Amino acid sequence: MPSEWPAEPWDLHGRGWLTLWTAPRSAVPLPPPDVVPLSLFGRVLVVSAFVDYQPPGVLAYHEVMAAVLVRRKARPGLSILDILVDDSTSQRGARALWGIPKLLAGFTFSAEPHLDATAHDDGDVIAAATETRRSSRALPVRLTTSVWQTLHGKTHRTALHTSARVSLTRLRWRITPDGELGWLQAARPRLHLAVSTLHMRFGSP
Repeated sequence: MPSEWPAEPWDLHGRGWLTLWTAPRSAVPLPPPDVVPLSLFGRVLVVSAFVDYQPPGVLAYHEVMAAVLVRRKARPGLSILDILVDDSTSQRGARALWGIPKLLAGFTFSAEPHLDATAHDDGDVIAAATETRRSSRALPVRLTTSVWQTLHGKTHRTALHTSARVSLTRLRWRITPDGELGWLQAARPRLHLAVSTLHMRFGSP
């Protein structure tokens, strides 16, 4: 009987827009208990992103997420706190394989000439981002890191390998206070990046 979702690793392709934030520790939801949030000047480092996954990846869907940068002993990584997608296969597979707490949402999404994206639930806005300007210079980046989530009551590590081209941009976020990402209202944006020719390998064979 075929699986309900692709076997790992998932090879995903697309493009994304992300913001690095700093937030008071008291405002950030707790990651798994045995990982430690990374901080800068006493504030926790958080990343949020809208992502457009496209063929030839194993799945094609839209996503908005917020994660906290963490370490487990000497190994850095991130823990995804809130994540919304518009594909039920992605939602079920990520929950079952890696403990990533994906929820379903609707998306309106335009990337040309600049990002204008909204995640919504029955028409109510959860989060939105608009790109106001972007640098024409993009640099190649390769990154290997870890994603730490709670799976079956234990802290579970998933390997994440990423290659992309990254440029500076400017994003204006709108976060609904009582939505899933409402806690980001207490955070301050520090850096905005546009990510093109994105290739992510999530998980291990």
